[in-house]
Amino acid sequence: MEQHLLDAATSGGVEGASRSGLHTDIPFFTASEFDIVVVCLSLLSPFYDATTELSAEEHVSASKVTPLLKMIEKALQEEETKWAPAVAVEIGEQLIRQLREKLHMLQSMSILSLATLLDPRFKLIAFFSNTKAAEAVKCLTSECATVIRRNLEENTHETPQASTSQEFTGGSRLWQRLDTSVMEAKRTQNVSADATVEVQHYLSEANISRLENPLEYWANHRSLYPNLYKLALIYLCTQASSVPCERVFSKINEIKL
Repeated sequence: MEQHLLDAATSGGVEGASRSGLHTDIPFFTASEFDIVVVCLSLLSPFYDATTELSAEEHVSASKVTPLLKMIEKALQEEETKWAPAVAVEIGEQLIRQLREKLHMLQSMSILSLATLLDPRFKLIAFFSNTKAAEAVKCLTSECATVIRRNLEENTHETPQASTSQEFTGGSRLWQRLDTSVMEAKRTQNVSADATVEVQHYLSEANISRLENPLEYWANHRSLYPNLYKLALIYLCTQASSVPCERVFSKINEIKL
């Protein structure tokens, strides 16, 4: 609506109507009020662009939430440095305040944080704070360890285990429980270490271009990061918005049975 008003003003629609003597019940904007409209449009423009981006159906979207919000904050901060009416400045400050509150909550959501980390275009660079980034890496390492542990359990069930009686001290079964606990501890340590190595190796690689397809990246790196590949298939399929689903239902309603 504000854009339509601005278009009318810049094209001479409102002023032309005023000069022509047309009578209308709608009060005309003053020059200062139109300045406020222009600034508000500039403030809201990043939100419009982000909404359009996150509502798309063809591309990965959940991983874009955090970096897009970060870019919105930077855009609002840049607008703050420009001259603006007091009302527009207050609106900008309120938007930044609410945006940061929302960001704090969203960065604590494991689904979005893991999707961002597993997107090779963003990884750690998309996070607002080092603390939230460290928490996300810890969560990703834990998820990776779970995948590795599950794979080991499946292989254990498929492959019969040889008798471990020879591993017990002096052939006695007295130490069986202790020796079993030691072996389980070693297995857990190995799983955690393997998960940490895989995650750190992935994060140490340079980010790919924003215009590249993250799904193609994972298809090409499946053998290098087999466990993270499985996680990427889960989290990168998450939709950032319900708009694509709503479009499906709208299309269904158009079908005449």
